[in-house]
Amino acid sequence: MRTLLFDIDGTLLLTNRGGQGALELALQQEFDLPHATAEVDYAGRTDRGILDELLILNGLEPNKSNRERLQNRYVSLLPEVLQQRGGTVLPGVVELLEQLAIDARVCVSVMTGNLVETAHHKLDHFGLRQYVRWIVGGDSDVHRDDLARRAREVIRSEAGEKACERIMVIGDTPADIRCGHAIGAAVIAVCTGGYTREMLEVENPLLVVDDLSDLVMLLPVLLGEAADSPPLW
Repeated sequence: MRTLLFDIDGTLLLTNRGGQGALELALQQEFDLPHATAEVDYAGRTDRGILDELLILNGLEPNKSNRERLQNRYVSLLPEVLQQRGGTVLPGVVELLEQLAIDARVCVSVMTGNLVETAHHKLDHFGLRQYVRWIVGGDSDVHRDDLARRAREVIRSEAGEKACERIMVIGDTPADIRCGHAIGAAVIAVCTGGYTREMLEVENPLLVVDDLSDLVMLLPVLLGEAADSPPLW
């Protein structure tokens, strides 16, 4: 079994900054801060780290109570904000996931900095949840490398030690590439987020693609059938 760990934002879909909008609204409502800001760097990070930064940025103590209040309000607001903001599934994503869904050798899963609950909201909103077996989210880990290590443990517990030798990460940020390398996984980087091809190539992924639409090229790599697939495949 090959496990493909897809990132969500910038890799599978775009929410028109729906997450940021919901976080800003959550700060305003939960803490009565009419001028609250959620302007921080989101790319390649986990929500566990982002929540603490937002609390500090808005003059709040980043303790467990405040974090839980912000998280719970954010989770409750996100579906409505997603409806308001629109967004899109990125090119080739549905077609790729449909092809992977019919191959029994592949387990399509998600490794995301999003909270598990908000990952569900996003995938449900854009009609992608049906294609995903496991979701490993950024609820507990401040650093993305630790998120990747936890994802590997999920794979080990669900599919066995051998499955940990057949992991591929697909993401749009340098952090996605680095966290894949941290667990010995091959990585495909996609230029549909905020990073250029040159910025991604410097991190030495297996492959950099403009988007996920070239199925003739991508499927053999993801399925381990390409002549230049890494040895672990």
